[in-house]
Amino acid sequence: MNEKNVVLLGESHFAFKNGITQGILDTGFKCFNLSLGGTPSLQNLYELIRNKKLLENADLIITGSNTHDIAQYNSIDLFPKSYQAINWLYKELYFLKKKIICFIAPTPQKWLNKNCVKYVNILHIKLAIKYGFNVINVNKKHLESSYSLIQRDEAHDFDFIMRELGRNIANNIENFSFPKKINIINDNPQFYFYPIEKAINLNFINFKFKQSWLRSEKVYCIKSKEVISFNKNTFNLNLLGIHLWNDSGICEIQIKNPKDQIFNRSLDYNFSYFFDTYDRQFKITNDTKILNNGVNNINLISFFLASPEGNYHTEEIDLEALANENIEISKEYDFNHLIPPIKLYKEIIDEYCSIIDPRKLAPLQNQIKEKDNIISTLNQEKITLQNELNSLPAKKQRLELANLEQDLIIKKLESKKLAKSLGIKMNIINPKITFIQANSAKSRIQNHLSYKLGQALIENSKSILGYIRMPYVLSYIKDKHKFEQKAYEEKIKENPNLALPPLETYPDYNEALKEKECFTYKLGEALIQANKNWYGGGYIKFIFKDVPRLKREFKKKG
Repeated sequence: MNEKNVVLLGESHFAFKNGITQGILDTGFKCFNLSLGGTPSLQNLYELIRNKKLLENADLIITGSNTHDIAQYNSIDLFPKSYQAINWLYKELYFLKKKIICFIAPTPQKWLNKNCVKYVNILHIKLAIKYGFNVINVNKKHLESSYSLIQRDEAHDFDFIMRELGRNIANNIENFSFPKKINIINDNPQFYFYPIEKAINLNFINFKFKQSWLRSEKVYCIKSKEVISFNKNTFNLNLLGIHLWNDSGICEIQIKNPKDQIFNRSLDYNFSYFFDTYDRQFKITNDTKILNNGVNNINLISFFLASPEGNYHTEEIDLEALANENIEISKEYDFNHLIPPIKLYKEIIDEYCSIIDPRKLAPLQNQIKEKDNIISTLNQEKITLQNELNSLPAKKQRLELANLEQDLIIKKLESKKLAKSLGIKMNIINPKITFIQANSAKSRIQNHLSYKLGQALIENSKSILGYIRMPYVLSYIKDKHKFEQKAYEEKIKENPNLALPPLETYPDYNEALKEKECFTYKLGEALIQANKNWYGGGYIKFIFKDVPRLKREFKKKG
């Protein structure tokens, strides 16, 4: 088979890298893809004019834009604009005298205007029959099954289906028919591709290139509030469409001329995009200005223009007649048999999924079940803890702690009162004592009452204020320690597993023994002994005998 040239004019159905393009390339043909996602027939026409020589050398041209001939207009009021562009495109294609395929894509999207769907799809097929274009109506295949057949999303078939369709088309290129021979003239307007580099007042450092797998474009980056103008070769031509390729953010383009004609468009497309201006009478003059009316840059590629002369299809459209037209495609031009067996593929995929999905889901379902069990256990533990907190012993413990805290507040106030009577300024009693959690042998020793009392004695002996508040601080520490010990014993009764292990089992046991022999610990221990013998002069002995003795002993050790 000789190498052939195939050109694609379409929307996103043709724009996937591993879709129809790859299928055509797999057969050894060349494929030139001029498609652009989200664009209507006017973009196909624009690319036809822009790449006229390429299409004149093509062996086959495939056009498909019905989805966005609906979507970019999508109202009965704007349907005449779509009607114009579709008629213009088909006539230009006809006069190329090349084999043409009209591709009708599926249109199941619920947001599309249903009347527009009907009018546009019928118009495409009607014009294909009129001019003798070959038809592949994928929409009909899906419509027969109420759009229940597989699609990658609501607008596109899977790549493997489009790829197979591409191969089928290429392998049957000799079987496609040429257009009919009919006696007509091309009464379309003259169309013009106007690249942005032909504009005036440009800053040439603002040119750059944008690229995707489909194409590379030279763009002009119009800065915010920048104004450029058309050159004189465009004067008196009508503006039909604009091609741009933005980077990011919303851009706002404005085109205006002195006759109070103003075109404004806000766009947030961050890819190559072509759009219809809708106004077929927007005439360019020597005073027409192109303005970036927003804050983000606009990357302009070109404009699509037309002469004011020619058939603008302003005739009244009989929508009822169009909707009820009896469309029959002759066997010569009907190539729906090239569409892959989508229904069979759906059955294969459904059967595969029915077997494999449960296998894939089983580990996930087991994980979910395990998590559910953990959650259930945690919830039960939460309920148990809440019940314990609400039980009488727990309430009693909280009440005792509250009483202890209240007692401390009273003692603080008494200390302040005493300090005031002595003429000492004092804000609040704040014993700088840390109650250490028992997570090692050393911390267990430091949590002994002896150590905590010794720590408080040392801390509060540094100032007159400390000596004043010392009795209250020591009393608070003693009471709090007693309460903590009682709470611990209650917990052990309820759950013996909560009992702390023997000190000997900790890795820092030897270090803990040293801590037990430190000055802080011994000082607190002496105070406890003094308290036990208070009636026999224990406190006097502690102050005048025990404390000096301990200082001497530890001074010698130090």
